[in-house]
Amino acid sequence: MKRLIGMAALVLILSAPLTAQDGVRTGISYGPPGVRPGIAVVAAPGLDSVRTIIERDLGFSDRFEVIFLPDSATRLSGPPPLGVYRVLGALQVVELQLASGGIEVKLHDVPKSAVVQQGVRLMDRSGVGDGRLAIHRVSDEIVSWVTGAPGIAATRILVKLERGDRTDDGIWRVDSDGANLTRVSRTGGITQSPVWHPDGNRVAFTEMRDHVGTIILQSLSTGTRVTIPTTTSGLNYSAAISPDGTKMAFAKSVEEGTDIYEVNLANMCCAHRLTTVGRLADNLSPTYSPDGRRIAFISTRGGQPGLYVMDADGSGQTPMVFEADPKASSQAPEWSPDGTKIIFHRDLAGGRQINVLDVGRRTVRALTNTGRNEDPSWAPDSRHVVFKSNRGGRDQLWVLDIESGSMRQISTPGGARVPAWSPPLSMATP
Repeated sequence: MKRLIGMAALVLILSAPLTAQDGVRTGISYGPPGVRPGIAVVAAPGLDSVRTIIERDLGFSDRFEVIFLPDSATRLSGPPPLGVYRVLGALQVVELQLASGGIEVKLHDVPKSAVVQQGVRLMDRSGVGDGRLAIHRVSDEIVSWVTGAPGIAATRILVKLERGDRTDDGIWRVDSDGANLTRVSRTGGITQSPVWHPDGNRVAFTEMRDHVGTIILQSLSTGTRVTIPTTTSGLNYSAAISPDGTKMAFAKSVEEGTDIYEVNLANMCCAHRLTTVGRLADNLSPTYSPDGRRIAFISTRGGQPGLYVMDADGSGQTPMVFEADPKASSQAPEWSPDGTKIIFHRDLAGGRQINVLDVGRRTVRALTNTGRNEDPSWAPDSRHVVFKSNRGGRDQLWVLDIESGSMRQISTPGGARVPAWSPPLSMATP
């Protein structure tokens, strides 16, 4: 959400006597449920790009009503006029000043007329290329300062792009705000099922060559590629990596059927099968719980693809969403980072839509109802979801805030498929 303040309105506010601003609020209050606190970002000359990125990030967090002012009104020549921002409805003002090698950030509590957080952050202030990640980290820090919740700005999304020319198809990554699109996989071949390693520096995906689907683990910083053992025959896909990074679960399709296997990533060995239904059913799309103790997956053992959960060793396989309708199916589950929910897409008579399972209550609700929507992936805050949708006329990425229902598109060239949202990315991330 954002609030646009025109120049005429701003002039009226600036000319209002300060006595009219007294007693508006005495402390930070979020108001009724669903009402977002107002926030504004102001900056010293030379920091317009940084300010613009932070404003956009705070808006995309869906936790604030961002007050957007004309550029000339947000360039500071002295301390920020907190009285003005109080009239505009801001509870917080973010002040950005030049500092050696970066910026100084101050968070002002407007009702208290006090600086409540501040610090110097090193960064490239141009707002271009990979250096943008440091600016996104400042945005996430502001979100944490104000709300105590994690931000999602310093993250990236993996996506398979289909651009009409196979040499351009492949796995790409894009910043959470839709900028900085960069190729990850090599040209040629067919790729699918991208997934992040928990370290944020490696990714895994399936690469189809010579009728074999092999899982590749690739470093983003060096480009070094490792072939996962036991994936050099048959079709191996829909990989998931355990939260501690030591294990990988994946689906393996051979003549006998499709089952879920797990391999020891730390030692690159010891692959073993977790499901053994064989020809009677297919088992695929594993996803680990955040504590690594359970795995959710899709199985057709009940007739139609349904959502199941098992212990990480393969025991205790239990249905969570059983599809009794022969025309219904569940697909592409992913466990939320907070462990309370599983997101997935569901085919019903009305089309393919994003659904969410409350793990504790075992209740399901639909999150979308327009277009064809599939392949959802959680942001680190367990509140935002990225998925593929054709609601705009072609397959593109869309981000949904499941609390407010707000939606935004991430535009990509060509068709977008199977997105995967990264964990928070550290300073060492390339």
